[in-house]
Amino acid sequence: MLADDLLLLALDDERGTVLPQAALGLPYGLAGGVLMELGLRGLLRMDGEKLSAVGTTGDAILDDALRDIEAGPGKTVAHWIARLSGGSPGLRQRLLDRLVAQGTLEKREQRILLLFHHTVYPERDGRVEHDDRARLDDALLHGARPDAPIAALIHLATACQLLDALYPKAQHAAIKARVAQLDDPQRLAADSVANAVQQAQAAAVMAAMSGAIVASTIAATSAACAATSASCH
Repeated sequence: MLADDLLLLALDDERGTVLPQAALGLPYGLAGGVLMELGLRGLLRMDGEKLSAVGTTGDAILDDALRDIEAGPGKTVAHWIARLSGGSPGLRQRLLDRLVAQGTLEKREQRILLLFHHTVYPERDGRVEHDDRARLDDALLHGARPDAPIAALIHLATACQLLDALYPKAQHAAIKARVAQLDDPQRLAADSVANAVQQAQAAAVMAAMSGAIVASTIAATSAACAATSASCH
């Protein structure tokens, strides 16, 4: 599944943590991966940017998304990316648990400063990711024509800024040019999801910046009041 593949690419194989470059965009990318998977299976219908869904897959994660979309038809791709990325239990955790159950990842508990517990997911069986990386390399570095799932994975990884983390800086310009050249049948749907991922990511950045600005303003005001013994309201 696309979301599984994207998550495997985004994890540091040894540390079992998400690569820093992809951390912010990954939740939206995983949600986009679910939508694109449903699209590839012919279970989504698009009217402009609005989605509707039909059918089932037998996959619990995909079928939960289908039920949500069926219950709320007419919402945009961006709406569903935001909704699926913030569901409970979290989409990423559900994917991690499944990859652990399949034997692809290993679940480890780490202790930080002897006080805090931190769960990491190092790679246990690298065959799936190795195959994905080989197919990405063929498409991005060697000019091979990607099939629909790999083309979709490329667009998702691009939207999450993951390709920059996977390839050395010297290859970034050539890879960006290659991605722009891709003319796959899923390009329109991929672009729609990728754009929504980028918009959601930008909104998250703005929200984080706004929170930081508010916090720093409050802190500065409090400090000024304390220094002058002024009454601030």
